[in-house]
Amino acid sequence: MDSCMLISIVMKGQAKEAMRAARSAGAPGGTVSLARGTASNSILAALGIGDTMKEVLFSVVKDQDAGRILEAVRNSHVKGLAMIIDDEEDTMDSGWRLIEVIAEHGYSDDIMAVARKAGAKGGTVINAHGTSTEDDVKFFGAPLVPEKEILMIVIEKDKADKVIEAVSAMDILQKKGMGIVFSLPVTAFQNLG
Repeated sequence: MDSCMLISIVMKGQAKEAMRAARSAGAPGGTVSLARGTASNSILAALGIGDTMKEVLFSVVKDQDAGRILEAVRNSHVKGLAMIIDDEEDTMDSGWRLIEVIAEHGYSDDIMAVARKAGAKGGTVINAHGTSTEDDVKFFGAPLVPEKEILMIVIEKDKADKVIEAVSAMDILQKKGMGIVFSLPVTAFQNLG
């Protein structure tokens, strides 16, 4: 089965409605993650009051259903954005990229500030944790798993390289195991609401 990923970033409490719309168009289900949107106003960001709570819906859908599902989510009454990510070489290019930065917890605001200076408008941060290995530090026999943040930035394709270069040059991303940056092509993109 050829499949792709639907990612919808919506206001907190709206993922259920986005998933209902996606299912009505053929999506099998999905996973919802709590997140926060980064403040676009630097004064609000400095005060720590500009961030908004978000939900991110991830759903693996069949390629042939993707357009219909994206349209259904767009027509639902949710606010945010939705995109289709497909790594097949023959898929359509929407002119957008999804930049993802996975870094140690606590660095997403600094990374977003650098990304903004390079042309990004905003991003979404998801809290996560790394996977443990036998070499990890242990506390009373239990592995201490590092807390991570995943920063997702949707940006016009022609601005993506500048943002990736700026973020990649940060000290945090130069240290082994502290972070990684990569981008994926967005094959379809919709602003919602």
